[in-house]
Amino acid sequence: MTAPVRRVVILGGGIGGLTCAIALARRGIAATVHDQASELRTVGAGIWLPSNAMTVMDRLGLAAEQSAAGILLERIELADGTRMLQGIELAPVRARFGHTTLSIHRAALQRILAAHLAPGGLRLGRRAVAIEVGEPDGGAPARVRFEDGDELEADVVIGADGLRSVAREAVTPGVPLRYSGVTCWRGIADHRLPDGDATVCREVWGGAARLGYSAIGRDQIYFFACLSAPAGGRDDGPAKPALVERYASFPSPVPAITAAADPATLIRTDLFDVETPARWHRGRVVLLGDAAHAMTPNLGQGGAQAIEDGFALAACLATCLAATPSVADAFAAYQAMRRPRALRIARLAWRLGRIAHYQNPIARGLRNFVLRATPDAVARRQTDQLYDAGLVKPSDGQ
Repeated sequence: MTAPVRRVVILGGGIGGLTCAIALARRGIAATVHDQASELRTVGAGIWLPSNAMTVMDRLGLAAEQSAAGILLERIELADGTRMLQGIELAPVRARFGHTTLSIHRAALQRILAAHLAPGGLRLGRRAVAIEVGEPDGGAPARVRFEDGDELEADVVIGADGLRSVAREAVTPGVPLRYSGVTCWRGIADHRLPDGDATVCREVWGGAARLGYSAIGRDQIYFFACLSAPAGGRDDGPAKPALVERYASFPSPVPAITAAADPATLIRTDLFDVETPARWHRGRVVLLGDAAHAMTPNLGQGGAQAIEDGFALAACLATCLAATPSVADAFAAYQAMRRPRALRIARLAWRLGRIAHYQNPIARGLRNFVLRATPDAVARRQTDQLYDAGLVKPSDGQ
């Protein structure tokens, strides 16, 4: 392919940035990923890759390798205490979309993705501090300045640099973060679930607190524990004893999971999102993942949407550069494809987070009644809207 794009810089070595680099390489466009961490971080401890994410990974030839490193889930359950509110069988999802949800350690997923980059394709210890966006299609290149004083010129800069994105500030300055009212601990427990639960993802609601979990290996569980709390809170001492006490009244096996939690893996983060900006690109800079549409993790779609972004952006760049060629057209096509879906899912995730933390008994009772009364066909349509990425078609040439 002949195109005026020879220097592609991706800021951020998370799942979205790594996926985008691989997708670009599959289409003949080389990219270098720069991440501020000195080593690949494992923030979040575990992750769920729903079928829409796994469909993209399958198209990139990675799904089998990733599946072997995690647990393929068969059912998702939602409960309020011991009362089952909703259960989703994933066999029909697999039948419709070709994949189920994968529960995997984030470090394992990142290692797999990084291993598929070209030699030298990932550079660590590279914190971007300023970006000049340049002018697309024959104009000035973009320039990225790093904390160590190094500067790079690029034909395309892809901002996959997360919630507090330097690239977003260059594209659309001043986008505020919005606190959800919820803080969250994530961790790993060395514990084996009963055989009947080994392929189940379960979330238990309890008013101000909730906890979700699933196996990521035969003897390992990933869990998150959310609590309504003011922003900026800190643990007064070790986090594990407080978690054990907070969730002691939750149904089995939650107390056993918190008791088995590895304190070294516990990470506390306040949950924020951003109002998805109207514009995802400026000059030669384009946004991806949380930089474009940070969302609360209530639907398990944050990583999946970044994966979809990476695949879509690579496709748009390859298509537009081959036909026009035009970086501006590629960015516009990418935004038109991805923004409406990401915005819809981010808003849905926000609403679900609010609903999950109802503390008023009357509101909780009404919520629970509605969830239990929801017909299976309606629940199936709702999940189909999440899992049908609308990106991967046999005619896309990949």
